[in-house]
Amino acid sequence: MKKLKAKLAIAAAAAIVLSGLGPAAGAYAPAVVGAIGAKYSSIGGSSSPLGLPLWNEYPVTGGAQQDFQGGIIFWSPVGGAHPLWGAIENKWYAGHEAGWPIRDEEPLGGGAIAQHFTNGTMYYTPQIGLHYIGAGIREAWWNKGGQTGVAGYPVSDETYWYAGGAVQAFQGGTFYFTPQYGTRLLQGAIRWEYERGGGYFYMGRPVTDEYSVNASTRAQRFEDGIIYWSNGRIWTDRY
Repeated sequence: MKKLKAKLAIAAAAAIVLSGLGPAAGAYAPAVVGAIGAKYSSIGGSSSPLGLPLWNEYPVTGGAQQDFQGGIIFWSPVGGAHPLWGAIENKWYAGHEAGWPIRDEEPLGGGAIAQHFTNGTMYYTPQIGLHYIGAGIREAWWNKGGQTGVAGYPVSDETYWYAGGAVQAFQGGTFYFTPQYGTRLLQGAIRWEYERGGGYFYMGRPVTDEYSVNASTRAQRFEDGIIYWSNGRIWTDRY
């Protein structure tokens, strides 16, 4: 889709040049109107990263879309009109599991950006790149402080795990989702022991988050046992 749009844009520009037409000569200019037009104007029109429109808006599944030199504006009745460009647009085209955009890109500091969709959020940082977080893991991540919390930013996309589950790695831990036990964060030595031992085949699925047993001992319960950590020592109690 992205390559096709680029080829069509080049062909359209070449046709204008070869015809000797330009804005001053009365060349055809696509209309940018309605909700998409209002959004386009609000972000700076042709001076924005979108540049000039390639053609009029057209209907797509879930709403309407208009293509520009540097990206698109997508409108849906759920989220309204929002632009997509750059790496986020490319990832969105690569797989529509994110759903429809419900906000514009948002700066997060340090060159990081986020954009929210109906089914999740895409996060980009210069150091790590761009990753998508589905709504289930995202909610648990937000509850633990999001990018400023213990987990930090995602370092992988969400991937399928056993029996309808999902897993996603972050700077400070890994979130595991299962329909039976929800989303659980594994960190530090307990995560290392779980994954070193074989993960699901070692202790089953995580049942709780890590919790405090006493002032010096942490633990996390799994389907097939408990992993403990205390003062640099780690051990298991398997059922």
